[in-house]
Amino acid sequence: MRAFDVMSAPALTVSPRTTVEKAAALLAEHGFAALPVIGDNGELAGVVSGEDLLREQLRTRRTAQRVADAMNPCAVAVDADMPVGEVARQLLGHHYRSLPVVCDGVVVGVVSREDLLRALTPQDEVNAARVSKLLCDNLGARPWDVVVLGGAATVLGVFHNHDEELAARDLAASVPGVRSVVVQPCASPA
Repeated sequence: MRAFDVMSAPALTVSPRTTVEKAAALLAEHGFAALPVIGDNGELAGVVSGEDLLREQLRTRRTAQRVADAMNPCAVAVDADMPVGEVARQLLGHHYRSLPVVCDGVVVGVVSREDLLRALTPQDEVNAARVSKLLCDNLGARPWDVVVLGGAATVLGVFHNHDEELAARDLAASVPGVRSVVVQPCASPA
């Protein structure tokens, strides 16, 4: 698996001419830590982070008007063909939350820690967590034991009545990717 396989695309970017206010609004609206700054031909010109923008706004002598005034021109990027293990080492080793992904020098996406987690977590485990959350949200927080293998979910738990068993089955079946559900009541702990 390569950076291209796990990245978010298209990348939300700004230009050096973008106003600081617009860049800050984009960061806040999308919950990103930083944005790639691209030149006229799509090449990576730098990165501007919320920290960069805040630092510029707090300076007493001058405040940045454009992204070019606040950005870091020494941006680190990963190549689209870089293996995800190396991407993870770059992100974690340098404490980055995300990195631009480039192909022939042009920004084609962004890869974040969340992108890597999503790609490296088996789908059955994701679905089991979704089923557990649905059960807790709708039937109450209990020690639900949910296992999903190949789309087949098994729900073990203490049910107060038959209607709760049916509700658990229906909730589990509502999770995309779950193809079948078995509900197995357990005896309540003494």
